[in-house]
Amino acid sequence: MLTLIRLTPQLTVAPQIEPSDIEQIAGLGFKSVINNRPDGEESGQPLNQAIKQHAEQLGLAYVHLPVVGGQISEAQIHQFGELLQTLPQPILAFCRTGTRSSMLWSLASQDSAMFSERLKIATKQGFKLDGLGERFAQR
Repeated sequence: MLTLIRLTPQLTVAPQIEPSDIEQIAGLGFKSVINNRPDGEESGQPLNQAIKQHAEQLGLAYVHLPVVGGQISEAQIHQFGELLQTLPQPILAFCRTGTRSSMLWSLASQDSAMFSERLKIATKQGFKLDGLGERFAQR
């Protein structure tokens, strides 16, 4: 079953999706998909290429930006922020639980006020982003 967590009108995050979910995702009006999950992270997880193929067949923009849990780099934060500005919207970003995608979104903030607002939204949606404030302050 597809679980979607809307952070903004332009960005929704989700736990792992299946290739078979892409038709529903397209039907809901999403224009782009960002996969933040590395292949092989967990036994039985669908391969990036399978999801990408389904997405592209339905005309969705698709980007694989794999992020290892607990190891988000500055380059990945910057790239995620750029994707949010350049991909057709609305965008669905996913990882194993949605947490990494919401962390990337929060850390891609331009300033501390934006970061605080994004952190509040993500926390309200149930994401536990403890320690993220310290990480943002170090940037």
